[in-house]
Amino acid sequence: MIYAKVIIDSKSRFLNRSFTYHIPEKFNKKIDIAMRVLVPFGKGNKTSVAFVYEIIENIDASYEIKDILDIIDDNRLISDELMKLAFFMSKNYMSPIQASIKQVMPPTDIKNVKIYYYNKKMIDGDLSNYLNKKRQMSDIINKFGDIKDKVLNLVKKNEIGVYYDTKDTQTVKYDEYVELVDDISINLTKNAKKQAEIIDYLKANGKIKVSELLSKTNAPRSSFKSLINKGFIKVSKQERNKELDISYNPYQKFSLNNDQDNAFNIIKANPKGQFLLFGVTGSGKTEIFLQMVEEVIKRGQEAIILVPEISLTPQTIERFKGRFNERIAIIHSGLTASERFDQWRMINNGEVKIVIGARSAIFAPFKNLGIIIIDEEHDVSYISSKDPKYHTDEIARFRADYNKCNLILASATPSINTMKKAEEGEYQLIHLKNRINNSMPDIEIVDLKEELKNSNYSIISRRLYEEIDNNLKKKEQIILFLNKIGHDSYTFCRTCGYVIKCEACDVTMTYHKNVDRLVCHYCGRTIKQPRVCPNCHSKKIKEFGAGTEKLEEEVRNLFPKANILRMDSMTSNNKAAYEYMYKGMKEKKIDILLGTQMIAKGLDFKNVTLVGIISADLSLNVGDFRSQENTFELLTQVAGRSGRDKKKGKVIIQSYRPDNFVIQAVKNNDYDSFYKNELMERQAFSYPPFKNLLTIKIINESRTQTIDISRRFAIDLKNHLGEYLEVEIIGPNPCKISRINNKHRYNIIVKAKDKDLSQVVYIINKLKNLYISKYKDTSFIPAINPISIN
Repeated sequence: MIYAKVIIDSKSRFLNRSFTYHIPEKFNKKIDIAMRVLVPFGKGNKTSVAFVYEIIENIDASYEIKDILDIIDDNRLISDELMKLAFFMSKNYMSPIQASIKQVMPPTDIKNVKIYYYNKKMIDGDLSNYLNKKRQMSDIINKFGDIKDKVLNLVKKNEIGVYYDTKDTQTVKYDEYVELVDDISINLTKNAKKQAEIIDYLKANGKIKVSELLSKTNAPRSSFKSLINKGFIKVSKQERNKELDISYNPYQKFSLNNDQDNAFNIIKANPKGQFLLFGVTGSGKTEIFLQMVEEVIKRGQEAIILVPEISLTPQTIERFKGRFNERIAIIHSGLTASERFDQWRMINNGEVKIVIGARSAIFAPFKNLGIIIIDEEHDVSYISSKDPKYHTDEIARFRADYNKCNLILASATPSINTMKKAEEGEYQLIHLKNRINNSMPDIEIVDLKEELKNSNYSIISRRLYEEIDNNLKKKEQIILFLNKIGHDSYTFCRTCGYVIKCEACDVTMTYHKNVDRLVCHYCGRTIKQPRVCPNCHSKKIKEFGAGTEKLEEEVRNLFPKANILRMDSMTSNNKAAYEYMYKGMKEKKIDILLGTQMIAKGLDFKNVTLVGIISADLSLNVGDFRSQENTFELLTQVAGRSGRDKKKGKVIIQSYRPDNFVIQAVKNNDYDSFYKNELMERQAFSYPPFKNLLTIKIINESRTQTIDISRRFAIDLKNHLGEYLEVEIIGPNPCKISRINNKHRYNIIVKAKDKDLSQVVYIINKLKNLYISKYKDTSFIPAINPISIN
């Protein structure tokens, strides 16, 4: 007998496991893994959608096994690779299997996916005309009888396209493209002048839209059709996508310098190799990417290029689109649901060979990957802290190993973990030590304590003011960086010391002047800014600290004639905002760009010659073991935006701790000293990369229950792990923010070596499932090497 192991399509944490169903004989050889089926589930045998992930034979079971009711799909939704990747995520990051499978599936609820078929290559006959609209298989069979096998065969031949969506009716929108037929001699009569014009235009321009050809040549349709009938030209259809059909100016291919050429040849010589490209800011890493992708495209393979911020997407698209005559798929959080579907479908149908996007683009359903590139690999945005949890670099390694293709991790400030792996031989290290223009920016540190002594209470130091003023006179652009949103950090009573906190979270509320309200950045609650202290009724209550909103206000007052743009999460929450910023900076319409970390990485504007870092100490005071690493990376990256072309760059770093080791390492561009010092500290305190950190957050509305359950969990964990494992268990302790949205949060931390990791994960998962069943009003959230342990 044949059985299927399935995952029930449910968000319930109680169903985070597989269920076994019998495959009736009528479905034998028709059900495959990665297909959806209907099954009876629960005591009431409610019909539910399930996803098949394994097919097995002859199992021993002491319980009744129910039959699968029906098959939803005609063929599998995802490849073996993505199916295995989902289970890799679930196992290695303790993420629910439902969430892991959802991540690799078409971007919608599994039960809502509908499969349509449409005419892709102008096949002959009635079926061709019928498939000018997208049709489901049931519609095709009703019209032409049982021709399912014929349709699926035409799908394999790439003559019928497969379209995934959630709508009940579909109409394909496509463009017609024309090109010359290869290796054919063209003989035309002297009178066929318009036909000759068409041929000449195609020889000069290659494959183009039919509408563009007829417009440019002013040729009649009759001449065009005559050339088709003679077999001189051929027409194909391509699904329409307005966003991807935008034309870009050519991005010329640059000659590589000696360092670049050496790096390129090393990577090219090893098409299965995995590399860490460690190059200072402005060293020309992107040109290496472009030329490696060119090699991959020549081989008929596909490429994934990842960037950490949506703000980098327009720049990256412009470069790749300007270099290659290829459609490019774009995947990031700024897309609408329908746009995400469009991108996924085109990738799955083989209509694009290049994907650019943020971390979720790593799941692009390519079937012949040739290269994966992760730019700014150090960035924490590549770690998903919500289910499904994953580390993008590890997912990329899985896919690179599976496809036997190149993986390039690139950064001017490689993460401690990645550099340690390179030292141990897991990645081949390639170092680009110099900028293309051979000129690093001059970095100057301003001591803010001295500014206060000299009665300067502005958030802009006198030295930075002078440099901004000088830059504006020279018509050169400026970037000001402050990694704190809002107008003021907190509201404080100078009489009694009372600080306004969120009623539902243990955090201070941030004042936003544009709405004149205090906002909690954790639960979203807002209140009016009080004019009288709620505690002592004093009127001496005032905002303190500074965020990007206040910085913008002050800069506008100081430089009223400058064109200023602020980029932070409050002003830039869609792709249009990023495109506006990129275009404005590139065309020199913006004089001063200010914002948070979204402007700190990867951006390449030739006219930016001054970077001001308003408060370098903010990220040093976070209270996390990664704070020094994050600070070094962030400051180095934002400093690297200055002086990237022929003009000399300058960086002003404002700090209350100018002698701090990290800030001095940034000033001296000294990654090696910083890395060695950080590695010693990590080893001394058993932090990654020397030990793995596993956290178990326990969340409940009752503080007493949270403490009680956390203690029980920690005791059970110690008992189950036993003394034979070299693990350290810390806690339970309150999380750094112990209450969010009226839910109390406690944390248990486990430190474990690689050799013990699988056993520790197994025990934590076992205990978690036991506790979920026992305490239904409590959340248990495990994570492996998360962004923060707090």
